[in-house]
Amino acid sequence: MKPYPQLPFSHNSLKVFESVARLLSFTLAAHELNVTQSAVSRQIKTLEEEINSQLIVRKHRSIELTERGKALFEVLRSNYIELQALLEKWSLPEKKRLVIKSAISFATRILIPRVRELNERYPDYEIVIIPLIEGDWDLSHENSDVAIINTRQPELYRGHPKATFLRDEYMAPIYAPSDVQTFKSIKEVLEMPRLHATDDHLDWRAWLSQDEDIAVKPSRDTSFISLDLAISASLAGHGATVTDLLLVLPELERGFLRTPQNAPVRNSPWQYFAYLPQQSDIATDLLLWLQRLFEQELLRLEGLAQKYQWKLA
Repeated sequence: MKPYPQLPFSHNSLKVFESVARLLSFTLAAHELNVTQSAVSRQIKTLEEEINSQLIVRKHRSIELTERGKALFEVLRSNYIELQALLEKWSLPEKKRLVIKSAISFATRILIPRVRELNERYPDYEIVIIPLIEGDWDLSHENSDVAIINTRQPELYRGHPKATFLRDEYMAPIYAPSDVQTFKSIKEVLEMPRLHATDDHLDWRAWLSQDEDIAVKPSRDTSFISLDLAISASLAGHGATVTDLLLVLPELERGFLRTPQNAPVRNSPWQYFAYLPQQSDIATDLLLWLQRLFEQELLRLEGLAQKYQWKLA
């Protein structure tokens, strides 16, 4: 049994009819299809006989579609447009993808502000940024081009043939200045509500443990699941958080965030590594771009440390 028993045997006659109905001219349709006018006329006649319906009314100098002709043309036009769009999509070269995985805070504060720069640097690639919760993840089946790992277990990656050390973290407390008080002392900042990027409060504990003299009990603690959330809460004026200052350089330079003068800036237990699952020119180039970026940002941080007399480790 035929799957579509009512369809005419020759699908070419449908194509010819669509052209005639769209152009409302046998002559123009013949020109478009690169056939003779008589061939077009025969195809239309054959189609009308096969479906037992008059589709076109032939007049002295023009043609008109019958009601059935109009209905058939609308169905054909709609499906031909969809088919053309599908075939055009298939004919386009598939765009290559540059897949970058990183912790949420790195994706939000380092990569997203530089999406335009990445697009200009790699115009033939679709930039795909996949954010993950801070910490280590299973790399045994990693399929990204570059995975940027923020880890407190650097021994897992140091010396690994596919991993490259990127940078340390430079940790200090930050807060959003108020209209009343732009600069706070270290003691005043430590008395503020404390915002934590992890529920174990590691960043604050690591920063405070090296100088017990400045340990002050805060008014309260709030914990988040990512460093970016803690930074956002600090920007909103909800308290102070200890963060990697390289993640908030623009806010520090513009005065949206402050770090107390004379504050110690310490290396944290966390370090950044770039993991390249498969060696490729594009991944290697992105790695070099990241390394140059961090060199430039460290110089900016050193300038701020000198300006505000931070004790940069």
